[in-house]
Amino acid sequence: MSPGQVIRHLRRANEVARRARDELGRHPFGAILVAPDGETVLAEQSNVDSVNHAEAVLARTAALNYSADFLWRCTAAYGTRTRPAAQ
Repeated sequence: MSPGQVIRHLRRANEVARRARDELGRHPFGAILVAPDGETVLAEQSNVDSVNHAEAVLARTAALNYSADFLWRCTAAYGTRTRPAAQ
């Protein structure tokens, strides 16, 4: 994934976090799952509550919908309204 793609996906994860805070009244955290092509966003998730964090819900949902072999080639990006993190 190129640096430009990483930045774009981190910004999108931050936008998910912003919507969680501003529109849903949740803690400002968001996660997205990016396909192996580095472009396609397969899923996005905000925090559900203090136990069901965005990245955990995203991981569980992805595991139910995609094979492990496919997920190994994907990228997850996490965002908050204070600091983004690619993992």
